[in-house]
Amino acid sequence: THTHTHTHTHTPMSVVASATGAFVSCTTALAVGLAVKQLFARKDEEKKKKIRRKKKKGGNGHELTPICMPTLYIRAGKAVAYHQKQQQPVDNHGAPDAVERAQTLGLLGELAVTALDGDKATWEAVDGIVRSGVRVRLEGVGTLDDALRYLDKGVAKVVLAAKTWEDEEARRIIDGTKYRDRFMALVVYPPTDVQEEEAAGKAVARQITKLSEYVSEVLVEFVGDKRLESVVESSCGNSSVLVRGLADIRRAADAGGERKKRVVVTVAGGIRSVETLVAIEGMGLRPQVGNALATGELEIADLIIPFIRTDRPDKLFTTVVVDEQHVALGLVYSNKASVREAMKKRAGIYHSRRRGLWHKGLTSGATQALHEVCLDCDRDALRYVVRQKGAGFCHLNRYTCWDEDRGVGHLFRTLLDRKNNPAEGSYTNRLLNDTEMLNAKMLEEAQEIIEAKDKNHVAAEAADVLYFASVVCTRAGVSFKDVENHLNRRSRRVRRRKGHAKPYAVEMLRKVTERKKS
Repeated sequence: THTHTHTHTHTPMSVVASATGAFVSCTTALAVGLAVKQLFARKDEEKKKKIRRKKKKGGNGHELTPICMPTLYIRAGKAVAYHQKQQQPVDNHGAPDAVERAQTLGLLGELAVTALDGDKATWEAVDGIVRSGVRVRLEGVGTLDDALRYLDKGVAKVVLAAKTWEDEEARRIIDGTKYRDRFMALVVYPPTDVQEEEAAGKAVARQITKLSEYVSEVLVEFVGDKRLESVVESSCGNSSVLVRGLADIRRAADAGGERKKRVVVTVAGGIRSVETLVAIEGMGLRPQVGNALATGELEIADLIIPFIRTDRPDKLFTTVVVDEQHVALGLVYSNKASVREAMKKRAGIYHSRRRGLWHKGLTSGATQALHEVCLDCDRDALRYVVRQKGAGFCHLNRYTCWDEDRGVGHLFRTLLDRKNNPAEGSYTNRLLNDTEMLNAKMLEEAQEIIEAKDKNHVAAEAADVLYFASVVCTRAGVSFKDVENHLNRRSRRVRRRKGHAKPYAVEMLRKVTERKKS
């Protein structure tokens, strides 16, 4: 006999309610926790995005622009230091020649040139600097017509007084949309019509807002006792006023007026130290330096070294070396000392981790003439533009460390070698020594490219034209860089010629065409 005992347990309602409440609370807590986690995840992602954006900008969060602008003052064709009461020639190895001095000051890729007089030698020097390939922003032109003339000559930008844009006819000629990037407006700080010191910054900011419709860059020149060197003097009463004024200027530049076109603001006036350069750049403004370079208080290297970034433990700077056609030659390292020495001597000088300061090619003869030093967009890599001499950059006696020499640059180098080292049986040497034959071949190939029809034929005939034209250049001592300089200057013209063919060329083509038909 099995006896089954059934025990019935009755759960009180209060317990059920309590359990249900606990479940709901737990669920709610999980939901809240998930929401908080998602919120923090979003904030973390936003923070990461902000950091990534900042890395693409300067250390102050501002978009990167050319960091500092060197200035060359010219009087009577000579490089001078400019003062309101006196002008003193700069000691440039005993010969203060403006064109020669521009080759050093132009190493950063762009150079502000100020013509202090109308002397013929001054403007001949300006022309020579432009022809040398230096990108020039020119100050000192007297009229708008002169400004347009120098833009047509290849000047990158022209600086004109802000009052120029008060004239309706001038605004029409300049055309804010078409030429906005080719003109700079000069604004004086403090404005002559502003008496109160506190109001100077806001007054200049209002000018910048108006000018942003017509120009992409404004030069603010600080005069009198408001010179920029006082920016780093935090204990000075005027310093705080000046800093607030600079902040007003920066905000106006970022806002960009009604069209929301951001303006780059360059500031000049009394900058004599690296500390001031760094302080001004940290505000998102571009420092412009003139007298301190002329007197030797600052060197051209001081305008770039403070802004180079590196995360390497040894603090070296990654340096890409390219030739004048921007063909990569090799990858090396630099440090502050090597950059300073390279820019001082205008030569390929680097830092070797084995030998220390390394002047490339002193032993092999494969030296380099330095033409430009610039930073990449993140400011953590340097690029040296050089003219390579000797066998080439590579220790294996090759032109580059990556592959064989090729292209138009290789063609010009081969032709120059034939000119300097004639080879028996060389067709190039035959052309170099026979002007009549070379000229005849130029005419022959010009006609053949005109007659070429299909793609391959046109390319082949173009190669022939390029070869014979290169021989003509080599015979005249013209490098491919000289040709590029002409092309670059012509691309900067703002007033185009009609470009019609000359009558004799039209007649010659007509006769050739008729002869072909018959």
